[in-house]
Amino acid sequence: MSMKILLSLAMAVCVASGQRLVTLNLSARDAQGHAVTDLTAADLEVTDQGKTAPILSFRNEALRSPAVAREYSNRPAPALSQIQVILFDMLNLSQSSRQTTIDQTVKALESLPAADSVYFYLLNLYGELVPVRALPDAAPSPTPAATPWTKDIRALLDKAAGPVAVVHTPIERDVMLRVQRSYAALETLAVRMMPLPGRKNILWTTIGVPCSIPTENGQIWDCRETLGKIATRLNQADVAVNPVALQAGTADVESAITLQQFADITGGKTYSADIEHAVADCIDGARSSYRLKYAPAANNWDGKQHKVHVTSSRKGVTILAPQSYTADKAAPAANTKERNAALFAAPFDVSDIGLSVAAGPGAQPHSLHMRIGMDIQDLLLAPQADKFALQLTFTVAAFLADNKVQNYDPLPVNAMLTPEQRTKMSRDGLHLGHDVTLPEGARKVRLLVEDRAGNSVGTVTIPLGQ
Repeated sequence: MSMKILLSLAMAVCVASGQRLVTLNLSARDAQGHAVTDLTAADLEVTDQGKTAPILSFRNEALRSPAVAREYSNRPAPALSQIQVILFDMLNLSQSSRQTTIDQTVKALESLPAADSVYFYLLNLYGELVPVRALPDAAPSPTPAATPWTKDIRALLDKAAGPVAVVHTPIERDVMLRVQRSYAALETLAVRMMPLPGRKNILWTTIGVPCSIPTENGQIWDCRETLGKIATRLNQADVAVNPVALQAGTADVESAITLQQFADITGGKTYSADIEHAVADCIDGARSSYRLKYAPAANNWDGKQHKVHVTSSRKGVTILAPQSYTADKAAPAANTKERNAALFAAPFDVSDIGLSVAAGPGAQPHSLHMRIGMDIQDLLLAPQADKFALQLTFTVAAFLADNKVQNYDPLPVNAMLTPEQRTKMSRDGLHLGHDVTLPEGARKVRLLVEDRAGNSVGTVTIPLGQ
């Protein structure tokens, strides 16, 4: 492989600082509750354990550059860019409220003008997670459906739910089992949603489950430790939980605490029993999506739970962000080879680093030239003296007709940028050229770009022979 830098950069070997960062995904609402889509890093302040922490990188999803004609991009298709999963929790509903809640849900969904990014799961009376409209296993068609699938929601939901008005199950009386099945459903969705790009939302329509349960031996089973672990996994999968408390006025206090903790840990929002409002509001709120990385104090990593608070200097703007994390003493062990293998095998491209590629014949026979564009807002440019360190690694895999994969050696790209170059790239983007020799029978190529300083990656897939 060969690399050509299409910019005049002062090349240097950059030593990674080893600084550990905290990543937060967040959204913003104005005083009327509408999505705010034009925030900048200068509008925000982060405190960690009450101490202000500098924001080192910031991305506004609404401002990400779309691909132009004849370019391949890892920007998600519309059906994947603002994913909403409705988890209809029938398991924890009383028999008398089941049909009423179904009717409210049907009314909320039938009125949606578009629903390509909305998916639906039912937690049934036996504690089983049943897909009504399942999350996709591959990139869906970029063309919106002529008729939203939600127009048939009544029939789909009735089929999945069954005769809810007359069914009684033993699990109804087993509170501990209902808690376990509810948490298992959320964890299953976290695993299912993790490969999908961008920020995702679960709208959990439920009465909720208690945070502690008396056992037969007189002891108390405290569910909050399990809750914290499940919510952390959801947060790691970039999933915010937005509970809809279906009996907000009369719900058990402990259940209300449980729902609020899920929202706080994952950066979601709690709603009262108005399902129609919650669905519309959650979909509107998904238009506001930001990601930032900040550097806590050097002695931050103490193994304890840390409180995080994000505020905006703009009047009337409320920030929804995770409010805590565990400051593990040791950084998670990284296996780059295993991570890359998983990313090359994934059904979706990863868009943590925005990438676009214009592909054409390379200078050598049987080679491909890629002109790679990157969103500089996704990269961590570490200040070093009066310059900024760029620390990337390019890795390529070619996919053959017999499902074999040819991997190429990683190629580091290190540069020191002047303030003027950084300003120009912020305006025009960062563009690099990359040539790769193709094996016979290659069907597609996937490029993986790693920002070593920011510990983030992006992939983009280029089909061949088209």
